[in-house]
Amino acid sequence: MAVVTRRAVLPLVAGWLAVLAAPPVEAGLLQPLDGRGNFHSYVDVVNRWRDEEQLDVLVLVSVANGDLMSRVEEGRQVARLRLEVTLTGPDGREVTQTRHVRSRPLAARDASSRTLRQVFGVLLRDVPFRDGHLACVVTDVNRRRPGLLNAIDGRDARSEAAADWFAEASPRPEAGLALDDPLFLLHAPLTAWNPETASVATESDGLVGDYVHPPRTYGIEQDHLQLVVPVWPPAGGVRDPAQLAGLRLHLLSDDGIFALTDSIRFDARGRAALEGGRPAYLFYNLDVNQLPEGSYQLALAPLGGQGRGQMSGFSVVWRLGTLGRHQDLVAGEGFTVFDGAQRDRFLEASPTEREAMLDDFWERLNPEPGSPINPVRLEFQYRVAYVQQNLGGFGPRGALDGRGEVYILMGAPDSQERQPMPLNHRDQDDARVRVYDRFALERPGSTAKGAEAPSGQTPTSPYQTIGGIPIAGSVEAPRSRHAERDRLGMLFKAGREMGFELWKYDNGGKPLFMNRLAGKGMGQRFLFVDRTGTGLYEIESSNVIQGED
Repeated sequence: MAVVTRRAVLPLVAGWLAVLAAPPVEAGLLQPLDGRGNFHSYVDVVNRWRDEEQLDVLVLVSVANGDLMSRVEEGRQVARLRLEVTLTGPDGREVTQTRHVRSRPLAARDASSRTLRQVFGVLLRDVPFRDGHLACVVTDVNRRRPGLLNAIDGRDARSEAAADWFAEASPRPEAGLALDDPLFLLHAPLTAWNPETASVATESDGLVGDYVHPPRTYGIEQDHLQLVVPVWPPAGGVRDPAQLAGLRLHLLSDDGIFALTDSIRFDARGRAALEGGRPAYLFYNLDVNQLPEGSYQLALAPLGGQGRGQMSGFSVVWRLGTLGRHQDLVAGEGFTVFDGAQRDRFLEASPTEREAMLDDFWERLNPEPGSPINPVRLEFQYRVAYVQQNLGGFGPRGALDGRGEVYILMGAPDSQERQPMPLNHRDQDDARVRVYDRFALERPGSTAKGAEAPSGQTPTSPYQTIGGIPIAGSVEAPRSRHAERDRLGMLFKAGREMGFELWKYDNGGKPLFMNRLAGKGMGQRFLFVDRTGTGLYEIESSNVIQGED
């Protein structure tokens, strides 16, 4: 056991100096893993030593209730999952465990909540190697993956995470004290927790199963950071009183602006365990009300100057909207507004870091900096909602439909032509012409465009006619290199006679931020084609992307 003896907020430089002066710290899993796929999950990995030779690995999974498909069982909503964890050593040996779990019965309102979560665990016992690769697959057995083939093959929705894994050769240090992986908690009654049971790694039972917190998110969800850290002495116990001085804690925000330090002293029970050669268990509780929203790195190291420290991370969130947002929406927003190296950085960031990057991006566009009402971001959110409802949907890679992408980047078109079921084989070709020649005449109706080419003859250019009205009002109309190229490209592809939409921006559209379609002048044209007949449209031709005649 340990108690906090002092706490102080330090300037940035002092915080960095303190971290550099601490004993060596082993970098473990700094942030929980993001499980991605058909739904989002958080995955935390905790090494738990039973003794100097036997290592268990506890894999904790957290999923928002609203991301799971619940079914009614005895009047309550119940979700069912399959958890599969595999550790692969450098020599190819594997330790695997599969667990079928049933969520706690919930009321319908709680089962659909985005802020309430389910937590499950998988325990790998007696892992024989100390480094390798970890893979975790969480399958919702109540829900099929999207798509007809997945439904036919019975493929269930899943969320996957993977990372390199590492453990020390032994929990004990050669000298001083060694800190084991911290276990992050939520709403835990620390005063009633028996430290002798803290080393027990369980999947679901007892205090560990009830209070573990894989997302490591604090603030609005709970305003106190809670964790338990095993502290191991060398073989034979600690004899130097200086080694029993306690631990030093350093906290630093990822942006480097906020730093905090604590000194933590062992109580009589903890000192007795360390002197006797047994591990002590540090229960730590920190009020996070003074911490700004963001991601933090937490470093713990022995005050005695010898031993092995520990580094990990957590997040602080103070906005309910952020806490309840679907991670696919966050990922899709970043994928849409960022590009290049900035997009790569966003995709590799933790959920809290992603929110911070998006906040910074939109604040730069805020017409009233500092105002909590940002009309630019509100308009973006409106466009995303419209795309979700009417234009094919929105996912972790942005809009799922070409129309949705253009709508978000350019706003609503000034006018549009829709042909969900073309009546003439030349309708799509005519639309291509008008993409590249904004002044080309329209040929309304189906007979004005002429009939199909006679059997055995090659179809003619869209600028020529067979018994119809010429597209530009003359027998020998001017050719369009771009339209002819697109027509020939689609000649033997599916979708040539499928539905299409032609969107016209006569005044340059209303882009909210600089993007690949913005700043191209006026008169932008986009032709979207439903190639598969499923209602999902793709950008087929555009004078912005391919150029103009």
